[in-house]
Parts: sequence; C-alpha cells; structure tokens
Amino acid sequence: MTTSTLEDEIREFVLTAVIDEMNILLSRDGITDDSPVTVGGLDVDSLSLIELTLRLESRFGVEIPDTDIEPLATLTLGGLVAEVVRRGAKA
Repeated sequence: MTTSTLEDEIREFVLTAVIDEMNILLSRDGITDDSPVTVGGLDVDSLSLIELTLRLESRFGVEIPDTDIEPLATLTLGGLVAEVVRRGAKA
C-alpha cells in the first residue's frame, strides 16, 4: 500500500470516528488537512483525543505513549495523519 493510500485511510478513519462514532462534529464541511484537531477544526477535546488515540492505536497498530497524546492536540488533521504514518501505521 502506498503512503498516500495509507494516509487517505487514516484520514477517513479519523473523520468517521469523530463524526459518526464519537458524535463530535456534525459534518465534514470545511474540514481540510489544515483544520486543527481541536477548537475551530475537529473540535476534539482532551478526553476525546485520548479515545481517538486508542482507536488509532488499535486500528493501525501504532503505539502512542500517554506522554505523546497532549502534543497531538497542537496538530492539524494532516499533521495527525502524518504522525500516525511516522509511527509505523499498517493498513
């Protein structure tokens, strides 16, 4: 699987989790790779970020230590996707 395909899969997973499963966002309208993970973008709060991180670890076989979760809040959607890939995500 190419990196861009893996990135697309991770992006889709994050959006589906945040919109359909965690009921944080109502729609994908206006969400881009430049959208912040937190306020003004995906609107993920600290507790939801922990849940999203656990889902990403489980789905893509990555390990994100507790100490690395808070810094994820400073990322954009594209940055989060790149970080999951950097940690060795598997499709």
